[in-house]
Formats: sequence, C-alpha cells, structure tokens
Amino acid sequence: MNKDVVYIEPEDDITDIIARIKAAKLKLVALVPPKKIGVLRSAVNTKLVAKAAREADKVVVIVTTDSSLIKLAAAAQIPVAKNLQSRPKLPSEIIEAEKELGEQVIDESDFDDEEADEAAATATVARNTRPAAKKPASQEISSDDIEKSEEKGKKGKNGDKKGAIPALEKYRKWIIIGASAFVVLIIFLVWAFGFAPAAKISVAIRTTSNNFSENVSFVTKAGSEKPEEGVFLLEEQSVDKTSSIDFQATGKEDKGEKAKGKFDITATFSKETAESTISVPAGTVFSRGEYQYAIDSGVDFKIDEKDNCTVTQLNAGNCKITASRNATAVNSGEKYNIGAYSDGWSSPRSDISVAGSAFSGGTTKEVTVVSQDDFNKAKEKLANEGREDGKEELTKKFGDGMIVIASSLEVNTSDPKSSPAIGEEGDKAKIEATTTYKMFAVDKTKVEEFIKKKTEEKLASDQRIYAIDNPFFENFTKADNNYTAKLKASTKSGPKVSEEDIMNKSRGKKVGEVQSILKSINGVSSVKVDTSFPWVNFVPDDPNKVTIDLKVEE
Repeated sequence: MNKDVVYIEPEDDITDIIARIKAAKLKLVALVPPKKIGVLRSAVNTKLVAKAAREADKVVVIVTTDSSLIKLAAAAQIPVAKNLQSRPKLPSEIIEAEKELGEQVIDESDFDDEEADEAAATATVARNTRPAAKKPASQEISSDDIEKSEEKGKKGKNGDKKGAIPALEKYRKWIIIGASAFVVLIIFLVWAFGFAPAAKISVAIRTTSNNFSENVSFVTKAGSEKPEEGVFLLEEQSVDKTSSIDFQATGKEDKGEKAKGKFDITATFSKETAESTISVPAGTVFSRGEYQYAIDSGVDFKIDEKDNCTVTQLNAGNCKITASRNATAVNSGEKYNIGAYSDGWSSPRSDISVAGSAFSGGTTKEVTVVSQDDFNKAKEKLANEGREDGKEELTKKFGDGMIVIASSLEVNTSDPKSSPAIGEEGDKAKIEATTTYKMFAVDKTKVEEFIKKKTEEKLASDQRIYAIDNPFFENFTKADNNYTAKLKASTKSGPKVSEEDIMNKSRGKKVGEVQSILKSINGVSSVKVDTSFPWVNFVPDDPNKVTIDLKVEE
C-alpha cells in the first residue's frame, strides 16, 4: 500500500510532527524517528500523535525497533513496524506478545503519575478488548518450546532417544533462514551506514556586478612588458589575400578625331631682350575662348642681321620675328572646327602672339572609359569586402587564449590594377590587388590577472572576484611608436567562499546543521543538501563521498 514517509529530525517538536501528519497526501503515514527517541519519549506526545491522526483521518505507523517506543505506541493504540517494508503490528498483538513473555507493556517509571495513569488505563482497555490469545505467526520459537519438543522425542518407541533428532530437524530450516537473514541484515547495515552514505551540497552565491575601466599601454618587444602595471605585450598576426572585383565604368570621353590647323607665331623683342632667345616649346597651348590648340613642334626666336631689326624698333620694343607651326586641338570634337582668326588668341607669354588659320577635321565620338574616380571607388570596395574575412582569419590564428584588439586592424592594398586601365574604353572593368591584413592581440590570462588585482584592491577583505566577463580594448591608438587603449570588462564579486571552506564546515555534520552553518555566511543565498539515501541524514566525513556544487547567481 502506498504511504507517505515522514522522517523526524532530532530538533523537531510535537507541533512539527503533527503538522507534517496533517499535511500528508496519503492516508497511510509512516513516522521514522531518529536513533534517539527525542520528542516521542513522552506518552502524552504519542497520544497527541494518535489523536491528530484520527482527526485528520490518517493511519499512523511508527517505524522502530526500540522496545520503549514500541510500548509507548501500544499504549497510544499506534501500530508499529520494524522497517518500511514489513507488516505493521497492531497494539493488541504487541500487548499479547508482551504478556506471554511475562513483561509489562507499560513501564510506569518512564512517565509522571498522570501520564502513567492515562497509559495504564489505555493498556487495560486494550487487554479487555483484544481478541482470543493467538501466537503471532512471526513470533520466534522460545526455549520452552524446544525443551518440550526434545522431551517428546525421548518418549519414542521402545524408550530410545531417536525422537530428539526429528525435533531439531523440524526447526533447522527456520534456524538457517534466521541466521542468513541476520547476516544479510548485518551486511546491509554495514553498507547502508559505512559505504552508501554520500552527499551533494549545492550552494548559491549572490554576487554584485561592476564595470571595470582602466587605461593601459602596450609594447612590441618581448621581455619589456609589465602586466601587473598594465603594460602588455602586443602579439601580431598578418595575412595576405589576393582578390578582385568587377565594377562599372562611368567615365565619358570623346574619342573622335582632333581638328588640325596652323599658327603664325610672332615673337616681339625689345632693347632689353635683343640678346635673348625666346623659346616656344612643342605642346604650348594657345586658346580662343573655350577652344584650345597646341603646337606640334617648338620654335626658338633669336635676332640676327637678316631680321633687319633696327635700333629704333628695339628701342620702341616692337621688333617682331614670325614663324609658322602646325597645331592640333587639345580635345577631339566637331566643335573645334573653326575659321581663321588673326586676333583674339590667348598666349602663355606676353612677348608671343599668334594668328590662327582655319582648323578642320575634328569629329565627335563619345565613349565610356574607366575614370580615375571609378578606379578609386573600386579600390576602396576591394579593401572593405575582404576586411571581415581578413579579421576572421586573423582571429582564428590567434586562438582562444588571446584577446584580439579589433580596432588595431590595418589594411594595406598594394599596386591595384584595373582592366581596362584608367582612360581606356570599356563599360565593364575589373580591379585586382593583393591586400595585407594585420592585427594585434594580448594574452587573455595576463589581462584577467590585472583586472582581478585592480578590482580586489577596492574590495572588502571578505569579498573576492567570481567572474570576469568580456574583457576588451577600445580607443586603441598609436603615437610615436607608443600604443595605448582603454581596457574594459564586467566583473562579479561576492563573499570569499571556496569549495574547500564548504567541505571543512560540512564534513561529519547533520544535514540541518550544515544548512544553518552555510546560510549564516553573508552573501550565501541558498543551501541545499541532497543525501544518497533517505536514511542518510548527515554529511559523510570522507571528502571523496561529498560533492560540492558552488554556483554564482546570474
């Protein structure tokens, strides 16, 4: 039959027991007292238990082998069982067994006068109302029974003594069963209280979250770092990635023919420049409004006798020498086909003037070309597209034991080339280059040691750091080969409790005592002690049989 089992602790009082009986969900309630009877040593308390059970419509059974408690239970009309699996004995059976053994069911010296009277009266009623005496089937064989059986055997046929042997054979089976059961019981008790006891102690620690922020610096030379002072060694990793992207050319250029013509170039000398040479190099541009034309070949002007420059002309500053040169429009297009003009031309020198012939042959043919702007945008896109891949690859190369400084990433793209080249015709283009990605990282263990040291300097003596979450660097900068950054993290601090402390405070103590001791520690939010079996109500002294689960609350 299903039953609720109530284990009575030594510190429980009668009100606790009654409350737990009433709170039981099943009708049958088994009370398991501790080795020391404690609160149930009083006949009044056992009667209160019986009364509470009747009022709550429960059937209470006391699980015990203690003779004095069995007598008290019989007096209070409470059934008794040796263990949770055995059949309970009714009070009438207990009284009858005690009577046949010649013992008193109730020892009145155990109680005061009033309790003794009440218990005796109850016992008398039990005797008057019990059924006809019948030896319980589970009762052990007495020594008188054995002697009677042996005497009966002596009266065998012809007065021989062979009758004694059948009497012993009759009980041999039960003796063997009883001895075996006793050995099994001893083995079970040794196992149950010597090997089986184990415990798991779960302790939850209440922590406080704090933000950590500290300025730090870095060095790149091994051996010069000072982690305890916030000077860390930078470890560098780099990776080269060759990549390419396609892009759309958007530049526009007139690829038509350029108009051609001729310039009459005139150099004007004065008295001051008479001995000088006036040079007009090839490519010199002369313009009329928005139209520009460049001479195909250069010319040098110098006065000699055949130029017939007179002193008067030189003094007046109007000694002129003229030479003709072919010219070509700077840009192509039909608009550069113009008529002849002897004036209105702009010259790069004040002592040079030109008169232009008609220019012709210019045609218009606008095409799409790769512009410089197209090339610059494609180069920037190429570097950015590989940035995340480069960062991810570098992070893997550093490994889990390093804190990667993401802001230290450097991207260098060398000699990118486009096809078609800048200025060449084409709607679609492609740029290709090799990009070098470089990044720094710092040893995570040394960073966490620095954070722990700095944080614990500000904590009380009974507090410690339990966790350091997500340390990272921001504002990483380089100035004159000096690297600096701000180190940030989130820390959790709480009471200075270790698994060793919990073990030392708990070994060999009862469950309730362990809970009281650990809960008294400031910062411990909850304590739970789970034992290996229901009958184990203490924490083993052997540390190998005790598991500590120390949790930090989120």
